[in-house]
Amino acid sequence: MTEDGRRLFLAYNVRSYGVSPRAWLSQGSTGLEIFTADYWARITKLAERGLFDAVFAGDSAQFLGFNRVDIDGVDRFVAWASVVPHTERIGVIVTASTTYNDPYRLAERLLSLDVLSGGRVSWNLVTTFAEDAAANFGLAGHPERGLRYRRAEDFAEVVVGLWDSAGDGPEVAHASENFTVSGRLPLPRSPQGRPPIIRASSSDEGRRLAGRLASAVFDSALTIAEARTRYQKVKSDALAAGRRPSDLAYLPGLRIVLGSTNAEAKARVDELFTEDAITRSEHENWLGGLIGATVPDLDPDKPIPPSVLESAFAAAAADRDHLRTSTLQVLAAEPGIPLSEHLLRTRYLSGGHGMYVGAPEPLAERMEDWFRSHAADGFVIAPDLVTETLPILVEELVPLLQQRGIYKREYASSTLAGHFQAAGGQVSEVPA
Repeated sequence: MTEDGRRLFLAYNVRSYGVSPRAWLSQGSTGLEIFTADYWARITKLAERGLFDAVFAGDSAQFLGFNRVDIDGVDRFVAWASVVPHTERIGVIVTASTTYNDPYRLAERLLSLDVLSGGRVSWNLVTTFAEDAAANFGLAGHPERGLRYRRAEDFAEVVVGLWDSAGDGPEVAHASENFTVSGRLPLPRSPQGRPPIIRASSSDEGRRLAGRLASAVFDSALTIAEARTRYQKVKSDALAAGRRPSDLAYLPGLRIVLGSTNAEAKARVDELFTEDAITRSEHENWLGGLIGATVPDLDPDKPIPPSVLESAFAAAAADRDHLRTSTLQVLAAEPGIPLSEHLLRTRYLSGGHGMYVGAPEPLAERMEDWFRSHAADGFVIAPDLVTETLPILVEELVPLLQQRGIYKREYASSTLAGHFQAAGGQVSEVPA
């Protein structure tokens, strides 16, 4: 724990079997475990034993096009509801889009799960960017960006108003461009006041919403310098909304390949990154989309042409796409690297998050450096392999973080809102 009372917040990203494109083929997996309640309960119970603050999973509203058993087939509400009876303190972060949901029904589902869990649920508020999602909801076209964000603002206001109306709260009377809602949500009030909101966005519109309503911001930052800048912006957003900087946590994502030793981690990389036609094609498509070029048409032994990178940066700036820009900066940082080497290096950068391969001790050092440097209040950890990595985190990394004085030795609260408050400490000013 730091002098201002901050302590590290950790969330575990249960993205199917892991972020490795071959995770579903890992040793001992049948590729079907994700469709069992035991899979979700087993992971969450172990994460709770490691005092993780929350488990997290993304969601999607479109077909992903993979020709294999993959990541988003299980309704997240159902999956997380199945773990609630098996856990006591760990929080559950539910991802749900404002683009293709109804605010009343979503407010009802989230608060119901929150009440049943004793106050351990939060909402990861996202907008849907995938244009092909519209057809799944009977719509002729996908809403343009400005409309999506205006809808998200209205949507969040309705949900928060409905949560506040629960119990004996005031009735909602909301009339706006997108929604007309009046009445009261027929549920008890949340044990945590209202479920915390998480915002996964670094756009200006997303930051304003987070400053007013969120308890945490999920973000992508590839360097500590970039993370410190974003940390300060997030804290300033809270102040601008009349809140304390400690009310809004900054949680960058971190993708890891973790072994008990460096050699073990490297062996994992060698094993899981063995090329096959599907894996290589998917990664080439991702890199091609990033740089705006067809990868097989480029010379693998030469660097990415400067003109290609310039056009890609311009397109990312026009779209105000921070994620794409930050990932492009990684490619541009070493202009002499051949394309083939970029393909090897960027296998895990498709999410735009920082990457770590190695043993627990250097990872603990890195986490402490970012935490004490005000580059992060915690991390959302996305492993290459979910079930293989979690025991190493719990049994080896967590004790190292505790020895460094930045991680708890017991839960301080029974609610997720309490976990966020404990992480925030007593910070009243934006760190310099």
